[in-house]
Amino acid sequence: MQLNKKRIALQIAFWSVLLILLSTVVSNVINIGGQYGQSAYGTDWNDLSKFKKDVNDMGIETKSLVSSPLLLADIEDPANTTFIIAGVERDTISMPQFSSEGFLTFASEDGYTPSEVQAIKEFVQAGGDVLVLDDFGYSSSIAKAFGVEFKGVQLFDVVYEPTLDYNYVWMCVQESPCGMDGDEVDPTTLNNHSRWNNFDTSAHICKMMDGREVSQNNAGVCAQHWENGMIQYDASYQLLLNNITGIDVIPKAKTGFATTNILAVTSSEATIDVNGDGEIWVGSEQNSETPDLWGQFNLSIEVCMTQDCNFAQGGRITFIADGSALINALYDSEGYNAGDYGTAKTPIPDNDNRKWALDFIADSLVDPDPNSATPTQVPGVSPNALVIFDESRHIQPSVASESYNNIYFLLVYFTGEGLAMLLLFLILFIVFEAVLLKKKDPEPWRHVFSIIYYGFGDANRYTYYAKSNKIKQVFLSKVRNQNGLTREEFDALPARELQTMISDPVLVKFVFENKKYSLEQTVAVVKRIKVWGRT
Repeated sequence: MQLNKKRIALQIAFWSVLLILLSTVVSNVINIGGQYGQSAYGTDWNDLSKFKKDVNDMGIETKSLVSSPLLLADIEDPANTTFIIAGVERDTISMPQFSSEGFLTFASEDGYTPSEVQAIKEFVQAGGDVLVLDDFGYSSSIAKAFGVEFKGVQLFDVVYEPTLDYNYVWMCVQESPCGMDGDEVDPTTLNNHSRWNNFDTSAHICKMMDGREVSQNNAGVCAQHWENGMIQYDASYQLLLNNITGIDVIPKAKTGFATTNILAVTSSEATIDVNGDGEIWVGSEQNSETPDLWGQFNLSIEVCMTQDCNFAQGGRITFIADGSALINALYDSEGYNAGDYGTAKTPIPDNDNRKWALDFIADSLVDPDPNSATPTQVPGVSPNALVIFDESRHIQPSVASESYNNIYFLLVYFTGEGLAMLLLFLILFIVFEAVLLKKKDPEPWRHVFSIIYYGFGDANRYTYYAKSNKIKQVFLSKVRNQNGLTREEFDALPARELQTMISDPVLVKFVFENKKYSLEQTVAVVKRIKVWGRT
């Protein structure tokens, strides 16, 4: 009765854990609907296929991560690897885990688990570069780990694109905001990138090569700046963004990184729809009647391991408050307007999204070897250059691919998360114990003398020792094998000859006498059988 209760309890525990795991997978799989994009492997207007192609054309290998950023720990050369997170469309599967303080928690933060965030931090600390493009998605846990946070509500600015609508905002990558002159960005408000345009250790590689006369084939990572036989580097960038938010620097955040740079800001007349009602109500102070915000907000922030953000020393992570900055429609406006990604409803104006993105890759993955270039040649990418696109937080277009990603996530989770490995061990332990509890006496019964059964208690430890007839069968098989006899030859042996083979009077009596043995007597006989034949 006690054994049955244990068995039922074990089965309930096992199936409860299994049901929790399956429910998490199913809840994500059935969350498919709508038009999702921002995949480097999709070719729609809202995917990143053109950017991926340009990266490949630079001679850089690209890969996708469909399971979990925990795999970043396995990158052999982080210093020559760039991790791209574009549009975090879904939260992670909520699984048990250890928090950063070492406490057990089941509900995880938005988007990424604490272990995944830690893996991204360690990747940057090892010299890797990360680009996070997000607005209203689930990337807040990453941002907070680096001392910043997304506002998560829509931002509007007077520097918008009037040929489209107010949702399309211009972002100039510079310390001061850019302004409008009629229907265009005022060229007098444009400045150079605050870091890339300096002649110091943090200068952009194309700034260092500016004015160098080279052939187009030798333009290396600065091919996008090649014109009229030379590198003509332009350090101003006008990025077109869509449905953006703001980014705040968390005061006194302890991140372990050397510097935090503001790369781009809005005008001083930007507003944020805090309550999300589609209307802007602002005043001298924020209250129930004027709940929204106005002023100047950050649009791009860079966090670096080194003080000067040197591309050759230490890693960096760059945040942009828009998940669509690199989609085909904005990144390749010329192709989009030409119908390469379907019918263009409204033409997209020229922008610097492509130029900035390729310069970001060049700054991250240029070959740091000073001997990799000559006076007539620009350095190329590092021999080990790699760009990884995070596809693990994109909702897949089919149930099959979504299920594959979720199963792959569980595989990585159970092999990379400390608590998960402990949980997996407990599940396997429970399964194996359940199997052993239900184990039946094998027929024919052999090998009992080399196997000792241990269950949850001692109730069944000596079960087989009460079966003297089977012990006798095993011993006789041992005698036959020891003397190299077939079954027919052994069965034809006279009793006296068999007694001579056994030679042990206690075992002879055990074989030829039919009597009941107590447990203690049977154990003594088994011990003699174990040592029989060794001398």
